[in-house]
Amino acid sequence: MELCAGEGEEELPNRKQTGYELRVPVRPPESSPTTVFVVDDDLGLARLIERTLKRAGHSTASASSGADALVWLGQHRPKLLLLDLKLQDLEGRELINQLEAAERTVPFIVITGQGDERVAVEMMKRGALDYLVKDAQFLDLVPAVVQRALAQIEREHRLAATEEALRRSEALLARAQHIANLGGYDIELTSPPKVSWSDEVLHILGVQPEILEPLSDEFFSLHVHPDDRARVRATIAEGIQHAHGWKFEYRIVRPDGEVRHILSSSEVVLNGGPTRKIVGTMLDITERRRLEQEVLNISEQEQRRIGQDLHDGICQQLAGIELMSQVLEQALARKSKKHSAQAGQIAAHVREAITQTRMLAHGLCPVVLESEGLMSALQELAHATTKMFGVNCSFRCDHAVQVHDNTTATHLYRIAQEAVSNAIKHGRATRIEIGLAAQSNRVFLAVKDNGVGIPATPPRTGAGLRIMQYRAGMIGGSVVVQRGEQHGTTVACSVHQSTPPSRNQPTP
Repeated sequence: MELCAGEGEEELPNRKQTGYELRVPVRPPESSPTTVFVVDDDLGLARLIERTLKRAGHSTASASSGADALVWLGQHRPKLLLLDLKLQDLEGRELINQLEAAERTVPFIVITGQGDERVAVEMMKRGALDYLVKDAQFLDLVPAVVQRALAQIEREHRLAATEEALRRSEALLARAQHIANLGGYDIELTSPPKVSWSDEVLHILGVQPEILEPLSDEFFSLHVHPDDRARVRATIAEGIQHAHGWKFEYRIVRPDGEVRHILSSSEVVLNGGPTRKIVGTMLDITERRRLEQEVLNISEQEQRRIGQDLHDGICQQLAGIELMSQVLEQALARKSKKHSAQAGQIAAHVREAITQTRMLAHGLCPVVLESEGLMSALQELAHATTKMFGVNCSFRCDHAVQVHDNTTATHLYRIAQEAVSNAIKHGRATRIEIGLAAQSNRVFLAVKDNGVGIPATPPRTGAGLRIMQYRAGMIGGSVVVQRGEQHGTTVACSVHQSTPPSRNQPTP
């Protein structure tokens, strides 16, 4: 027997292999038709199969023994193998076993004689794509069966390529989410909810997927910061009810007690029929919040330094100039009333400059480091606003409110300062009331005016509202801006205040 070369093949020098004369085909170029490798010890039938396949547009090669087939397959990789199960030197099943052991598997169709269909079925369980029976219609069926098998191979190749691309894409997305601290989730609003979490969501929360039940009381009690639970519940419930989703910040508590800041963005979409689902992201912004807090702290420290320099430096120098002007006024009083009056005017202008400089210094460093500093600062803000802008600005605090954290007190003062400024500049208010109160462990600040009222749709270019909301978020609070029923605007801020350390315990 001999290994026969098909079209596009050249004959190499003879080589003895298991007693047979071997001719190794040249690998067809990539642009050539698909190669079908025929292995059958009936040389005449093998050539008839090749001729039939060539007429159908396929390139072919053939071997008339199992040994020759293994040699050829060790050097080539056809698209499809047509294998006679009853080879004289090697059964078809053993040839497949050796290919698997050598990791040189090839998609194959088995050829069997009449009465051996049971064996062919067993080979299909081993992975054969199809089988052909050597009967009167055998050659007529070969092209169709081969074409069907090649189409299946092509589909599987495309599917495998798609799955591999999907795996690479998912791995890239997971890596990008990990780098960006961004996780995604999908919650079907069924009873109970069905949820799919990304690995990064589980990493952010610090939990395993089997213990995470979305939208449950246990979820809120275990994972959401106590001061944010009511707000988070209300925001999510409203978003689901009106199907408009949400985007807001809140804090979570990991199992180890670490508090993290989260930006949640979600939308509610239809999930086929009346069922809806939530698709959203969870972004860990803790590091960003920390850096922003550092920037704000540095800014506040620099403002306090400038305020102290104004108070201790320029104010003192101006006070000296005022004193000198008063002495000059007294000295000139006996010589020239005109010049004495001019010296008195200079002293008055310097006194006014001192007053304004002290107000600037106080504005840059408004809250002193004491528990009642915020009340004093807001009282001074109301007094200065009345004096500088000619509006009726008052401060109301029915019971003493002590804010022990200077950073919280400073942010609350800046929020009130911004609200008063907006009421004068944009609201054209003539009466402003600043209110401060405390209940349990929360501090409430409100600024109410009688101006024209905030527009129904606030302008996007205005930075005042964003600044107030940003400052409130930095201290774990929230700001609500409401338009009055007839006129005016109310800015309300609520923030949690930690219990101060006991006098008997050292401050950490």
